[in-house]
Amino acid sequence: MLEKEYFFLQNTIEDYNKQIWAIKALGISGTAGVVALMLQMKISAIATIGCSIPLFFWILESQWKHFQRGFYPRVAEIETLLLECGYCSPGIYGGWSRTLKRSLIPKRQGYLWDGLFNPTVYVTYILQIGFLLVMAAIAPGFLK
Repeated sequence: MLEKEYFFLQNTIEDYNKQIWAIKALGISGTAGVVALMLQMKISAIATIGCSIPLFFWILESQWKHFQRGFYPRVAEIETLLLECGYCSPGIYGGWSRTLKRSLIPKRQGYLWDGLFNPTVYVTYILQIGFLLVMAAIAPGFLK
């Protein structure tokens, strides 16, 4: 039964990853749309207002990541139980954590750390927001 639960959890985690990639793609598409609209309408303020798009997708993705991370403790627990019973496999999560030198138990927990301030989440959106703000600052010279 543990094996079935383990692989069910792994599949669920992977399904969350697929959804997260879709969210990232929509956020990048929204940012590109803001830039296109700004260039077409020749109004640099659109880029500043458009920062709300990546901000929205950042919050959405952070919620998905937070929910996804809720499965990690049980996966680690099952791997530990299987090791104690003499099985060396499956060890997907533990092997990944050891390879990347990540602790099985996060130093900080909660929505803000699992989601909003998780580097795999926020880097993309900080770059998008930064890009839009730079576009808003330099665009007036281009749009004349």
